[in-house]
Amino acid sequence: MRVAVPAQSRAKSDNYTMSPPIRGWVATELINAKPGGALVLENWVPTQTGIRTRGGSLKYATISTDPVRRLWSFKSGQVEEFFASDDENIFNITTIADASVIPTPDVTGQTSGYYSTAQIGTAGGNFLYAVNGTDSARLYDGSTWTAVTGVSTPAITGVTTADLSFVWLYASRLYFVEKNTMSAWYLPTDSVGGAATEFSLAGVFQEGGALLFGGKWSLDSGDGLDDKIVFVSTEGEVAVYQGLYPGDASWEKVGVYKITPPMGANATMSAGGDLLIGVEDGIVPISEAVNKDAAALSLAAVTRNIEPEWKAEVDRRRTLPWEIVKWPTNGLMVVSLPTDDDAISPLCYVSNIQTGAWCYFTGWDARCIGLYADNGYFGTSDGKVMRMEDGGSDDGNPYTCVYVGLPDHMKSIGQRKVVHSARATFQSNVPFRPKISVSSNYRVQLPSAPSSVDDLTSDLWDVGLWDIAKWDAGIATDVTTKWVSVGKSGFSIMPQVQITCGISIRPVTELIAFDLVFERGGFQV
Repeated sequence: MRVAVPAQSRAKSDNYTMSPPIRGWVATELINAKPGGALVLENWVPTQTGIRTRGGSLKYATISTDPVRRLWSFKSGQVEEFFASDDENIFNITTIADASVIPTPDVTGQTSGYYSTAQIGTAGGNFLYAVNGTDSARLYDGSTWTAVTGVSTPAITGVTTADLSFVWLYASRLYFVEKNTMSAWYLPTDSVGGAATEFSLAGVFQEGGALLFGGKWSLDSGDGLDDKIVFVSTEGEVAVYQGLYPGDASWEKVGVYKITPPMGANATMSAGGDLLIGVEDGIVPISEAVNKDAAALSLAAVTRNIEPEWKAEVDRRRTLPWEIVKWPTNGLMVVSLPTDDDAISPLCYVSNIQTGAWCYFTGWDARCIGLYADNGYFGTSDGKVMRMEDGGSDDGNPYTCVYVGLPDHMKSIGQRKVVHSARATFQSNVPFRPKISVSSNYRVQLPSAPSSVDDLTSDLWDVGLWDIAKWDAGIATDVTTKWVSVGKSGFSIMPQVQITCGISIRPVTELIAFDLVFERGGFQV
């Protein structure tokens, strides 16, 4: 006998649109995840409308076979110069004839490459100080590096300049940290030499350690009367003062506050006048440190969404100092997480500075990071300087962008869903080959990564053939959508997209939507 199935009991396919991960990588949500987050966001960059594939990296210069320790720039008028250091030398890498040939260094015979630099403008011109805590301070005037001692011209007296490990500018004065002490030293106003005056924090900091670095904090985004100077110890004590300089009638202590230990002297960034410091608990704004107990600061950290992953990497990567760079023209904040352990993979944390959304980059061996001519660069463990987001491969090596969304119950918690097909919607300036899939029930199961499309070098200017090449390759944007069969079931669903990049043109492929066709089943208990 044939039994008729009531119409209302027949399986019915539904459509469901998942929010693009504009909130970025979120490591603090799982069971009750909010829309718009990603469980994995590797080599994708969050945007205001979705996520885009990161650009590649291209070798810009080679300075050594040993690690690049620091990168910095010097500006005088319309002229900008770019410098890099290893443990023994300082190189001017403004103009490079051959990216694989080591240039002649400007400074030799050094014993440490971990420089702190600061620039100052005086009546005599623009100057840059570089100190490393082991060699005499170096002063650059746009053409010559001068070893500054107590008898040089100019000279600094009162302190041995080889002991100075950090330098910064506040209220038109250069301030220095004396290595492994609680002492800061400062010079006369608008001066690159003269008698240095000591300012001791020994009676201010109570938890031991030493003074590590200093900086400026302001309640507005420029130089003004509300500017404050900040002194930070290796143990995470922060002393804040205001006034022109120690000893002046205007000088007074604002307070002493506690954060967790910093991850490096250069793990700082200015944002709208505020000073952000990378510490063991995350990236903490000074404006929050003065208002909250140290135990509650992680809740106010700009890294709140990735706190568990940040702390895990702190435990794995303590041996080398971290660095933070704000890259305004690309809208990014880049954090280097260097390691000297070959068993630990290279990693950078990256944030959209407009939205605060996080992601992470793999494949970039960033021992140090810096900006020059509005471009981002990183120095590697084997002496190369690489330009960030240049081209569509990592110096010829392909890389894969992996997105896994946070678990989504699709408005029916606990109910089984059978996902038949999925569609990702992209905007892209280049051809690409995505692999679209889903995982379920909080278990990430990624298929093998797709291969890259064939290279597009024939469409590059000065390479492509006239009347054959497409000259707007890499510029024009097309919308791409395609349904694919996925065949996955579970009570929670995680969308997944993988794209492998291995072309010459920088890919700007943005994921803006993810749709599913599914059926609802029974409740899983």
